[in-house]
Amino acid sequence: MTWRLTSIESAAVLLLGTAAGVFLIKKVLGMLKVCLFSPVKGIVVYKGQPVVGAVIERSYHWNWKDQKGGDQTVTDQNGEFSLPAIYAYLGHMKFVPHQPVIEQSILIQHEGATYGAWHYAKMEYGESEELSVAVMRGRLPDLKGNPINLYCDLTAEVKNHGGSWGYGGLAELRES
Repeated sequence: MTWRLTSIESAAVLLLGTAAGVFLIKKVLGMLKVCLFSPVKGIVVYKGQPVVGAVIERSYHWNWKDQKGGDQTVTDQNGEFSLPAIYAYLGHMKFVPHQPVIEQSILIQHEGATYGAWHYAKMEYGESEELSVAVMRGRLPDLKGNPINLYCDLTAEVKNHGGSWGYGGLAELRES
């Protein structure tokens, strides 16, 4: 006896197989995804006043793959900006023991001058884990799954925030 599917049953099997395949592919890719730069939001001010139209340039250098990249945005009428997380796929190498090192930088371009807002060496692949060691040592606020939230006063001095495990730049980290 031969078992045959009706056209409706065949369509149902194909649909379920496709949906399960898409779900499985998304799950596997999610396991291999790493966060190179967490989401960032902030405000740029000069002498307490919002800076409109400042160019925010975010860049990274991922040492494991010698990959460089970045993006940029412009501050709005309130001096505010926002950038999404930057992800990459590490593939099966994610399971090879290694120390992640992602050099991060945020520069602000305004009226012909460049300001260093954020410089950091990220040592974790998780989102919002940039400052995990400084947080554990009680030196900086915990990001707790929130974007990096920066207050960038262009008159502030560039300094080290949070000790040897913190970040450098003129930006002050704020709790979301």
